[in-house]
Amino acid sequence: MLREFVIAAAVAAAALAVAPSAAADEPHGPFPGDPPGMNYEAYLSAPCYQWDRFAFGRGPGGEPLLCRWIPGQSPIGMDRPPEGVGFWVLSPKIYGVQAVGSPCPGSQAAAQSPDGLPMLCLGAQGWQPGSMHSGDWGNGNDFYPAS
Repeated sequence: MLREFVIAAAVAAAALAVAPSAAADEPHGPFPGDPPGMNYEAYLSAPCYQWDRFAFGRGPGGEPLLCRWIPGQSPIGMDRPPEGVGFWVLSPKIYGVQAVGSPCPGSQAAAQSPDGLPMLCLGAQGWQPGSMHSGDWGNGNDFYPAS
């Protein structure tokens, strides 16, 4: 009886030892390339409150979105946004977590830095963190690199 218990405990311990490595290889969400911290309850033009780090989300149809605070931005039907409120805007395809300055696939590409900053692919400069102050986040216009 003791031998059976020891064998069962050893099998259970082996299964638990293997589980963390398998979980580390899994994607962070239902879409390939989703970085940690994705918001899966985002809606285009809806208010959002986290635009500095972990700012990516997905809309109901899976469209990639980014929470942005844009000076003077008002969604349809609002005269002025409340203080401290951003809005979900369309994002280019998301390529997961990338190292700052590493090579990237070209324009219309977004990623997240290891510390959660949104990044854009800036050609020869590679992945660069920063902020966008434009409703068309993915076109590279009005991009302000992080200091």
